[in-house]
Amino acid sequence: SSDEDAYDDIDDDEENAENDGDPTTCLFCSNVSPAIDAAIEHLSKEHKVDLLQLKKKFQMEQYGFIKLINYIRVSKMSAEQLLLTEQPLWNDEKYLKPLEYEPWLCYDYDALKADDDGTTDDAAESVPELRRRLVEQAKLLQQASEDMERMRNDYKTLLQKETNEKSTPGTGNQAVRNTPKFDKEYFNSYSHFGIHHEMLSDTVRTSSYRKALLDNEHYLCGKSVLDVGCGTGILSIFASQAGAANVVGIDNSEIVYTAMDIVRKNNVKNVKLVKGMLEDTELPEEKYDVIISEWMGYFLLYEAMLDSIIYAREHHLKPNGIILPNRCTLHLLGINEELHAQHVEFWSNVYDVDMSDLRKRSIEEPLMEVVNAEHILTETEQIANFDMMTADLNYPNFTYEFSLKCTQSGKLGAFVGYFDTMFELENKVMFSTSPSHTPTHWKQTVFFIDQPQKVQKGDVIKGKIRSRRHHGDVRALRVDIEAFGQHHKYTVD
Repeated sequence: SSDEDAYDDIDDDEENAENDGDPTTCLFCSNVSPAIDAAIEHLSKEHKVDLLQLKKKFQMEQYGFIKLINYIRVSKMSAEQLLLTEQPLWNDEKYLKPLEYEPWLCYDYDALKADDDGTTDDAAESVPELRRRLVEQAKLLQQASEDMERMRNDYKTLLQKETNEKSTPGTGNQAVRNTPKFDKEYFNSYSHFGIHHEMLSDTVRTSSYRKALLDNEHYLCGKSVLDVGCGTGILSIFASQAGAANVVGIDNSEIVYTAMDIVRKNNVKNVKLVKGMLEDTELPEEKYDVIISEWMGYFLLYEAMLDSIIYAREHHLKPNGIILPNRCTLHLLGINEELHAQHVEFWSNVYDVDMSDLRKRSIEEPLMEVVNAEHILTETEQIANFDMMTADLNYPNFTYEFSLKCTQSGKLGAFVGYFDTMFELENKVMFSTSPSHTPTHWKQTVFFIDQPQKVQKGDVIKGKIRSRRHHGDVRALRVDIEAFGQHHKYTVD
């Protein structure tokens, strides 16, 4: 009969559910359960998070839980924070887009109501009524199963698409994309006056660009120029002064509107500025003779603006065109324990209060600081080299085994990263962000180790540094350094 078929369907679904389990990573810790049900039990037991209670508290349905899961992954919300939350912070539709596929996104949260509704007195109901309800629930279960399967396939398709885009270095129209939230924050940061004052007042930075362009006018005279990330428009104006026939500057920050006023006030007729993301914007001209940009970030690669330079090269540079600057190199050296004492050991006693819980954080988050050259203990070593004409989208991912020779004895408390920038033209120009050179707004990137290590002059410190693009925020970096038998992990963000 149809009723018996319904019973069979329910039994089959339950059996499939028991046998079909995907390893599931906890929402709040690194624990991996063999299946989603075990992960839910882990949530309740270890983190005191009850999904049914959350459902009641926030009146959530299936999509509400999907938003919650993605919100937790993006914001790194802890279980304690979730339990204290009174309003659903994850209602924005953008949280329907997952960072990656995981079983949490395909669990049938609507089924949680079964536990809540199971308080009726079964004995009081007639057998026909129970059978009718079972048939109805079997149909709903079948529909839910089909819906969840479609959702699972959609998420897998989306994830595969994004993975393919990220793993195709420097080819086609595919660009590595950040989440809208992170991109909005990034571009908004360049809308403020302060950051442009800091960059323009950096005489090493700004005068080097000016000298490179004006001392090599014949590379720009009569040529078309594209200024990527033009900001206040200063490089576009320098290019015009160097004799460029026409200059197009593009920036996705609100500062570009002020830059337009600056260009008009200075009566620069051949500079046109455009608001938008390069990857999504139609430019006044498709191809250019010269691409200029000040794209470098902390530790050279933070901000991942080189992505846009690669896109500009692949889509908007004429054959035999040039990119300025041409090349950048990344370097590493070791320093003594002076900064370690100020910024790491500091937390051991703060006004007679033990704040050592923050010590680990102070190591994991690299310090951007102007390092005193007198604190240098080792020679410097180049760990990466980026040619603008050949770099691809895999550029943040590299591993280098270093051998740093100690130039004096002392205690090594940190490794320091810095970069050099080259304009390899007829009249060569370069600048360095090394501690041994004039300080710039980039400062240096200080990677503290856990405990300072004694070294002697002539010693060679062998180790390995590994850089990877951050999966959650593509503009950030994950950096690992292995040395002195220790493995330290850092996030440059």
